Amino acid sequence: MRLQRVHRQLRAAAPGTTTVTDVAHAWGFVHLGRFARRYRERFGESPSQTLRAA
Repeated sequence: MRLQRVHRQLRAAAPGTTTVTDVAHAWGFVHLGRFARRYRERFGESPSQTLRAA
């Protein structure tokens, strides 16, 4: 559930307005390596790729 919300927020972000770290922390992810691995498994791309594509 949280990963889906992070994904939505990263996709909706305007360029240069936020970072992956800020969004991950806002949703309660504190271990960024684990977060990034789970995100990639779920969505097939890194969180930063999603943010750049926004």
